[in-house]
Amino acid sequence: MVAPPHPTVRGLLVWMQTNPGRLRELLAVQAQGADDLAPAGDPAVRAHLGFVAEALAANASPAAAPALEGFAAALPGLLAGREAQVDEHLQRIGEATAFELGLQFGDEASDDPSIRSMIDRRMRIGAWTRVFLDALDEARPGQSPIAGDVLAWMGERQAQLADTIFSMDRRAKEGEMARGGADAVASPEVVNRIGQAAILQAHTRFLVEGLAEKL
Repeated sequence: MVAPPHPTVRGLLVWMQTNPGRLRELLAVQAQGADDLAPAGDPAVRAHLGFVAEALAANASPAAAPALEGFAAALPGLLAGREAQVDEHLQRIGEATAFELGLQFGDEASDDPSIRSMIDRRMRIGAWTRVFLDALDEARPGQSPIAGDVLAWMGERQAQLADTIFSMDRRAKEGEMARGGADAVASPEVVNRIGQAAILQAHTRFLVEGLAEKL
């Protein structure tokens, strides 16, 4: 079968769904020596981005494969050295997010620890995503940069992202209750774990959709 000229959403998602063991391997590697082992902590975010890079390489056309395979192989090292860029993106994202947070939840939202923690996680995922896209552009010399287009695509669909997070969170909670009863999601720790996982999984899917649209 001849590979399509551009990766498709279906092709990327099918590859990711049929290779869960590879994601677990990436998560284990990133967790080594890490302090933050939360479901949406920096190590988990980097592992998911590495998983997306490998999906791109696996679905690349012959012409694009060398660059994308090289990108996937080099990405762990590239991300490990980009913390300063993450901080720069966080500062810009933080200013916009604080404004949006006030509009959505009111001025008291910034003082709510649960909302603040959720927003902080989402901001860091967004910052790492920007670093990932910058590195992807650098790995494709001679090709039109796509970081700006992908970010614009994602920015125009924030309501869709919020709906996806809510849906994934609800399904995960329903699964927990099916296995352990209503009390399975009674503790704040479980709710936080499920919520963080849903946030990262939804952002990962959203990134895949944006890449398929713009790459």
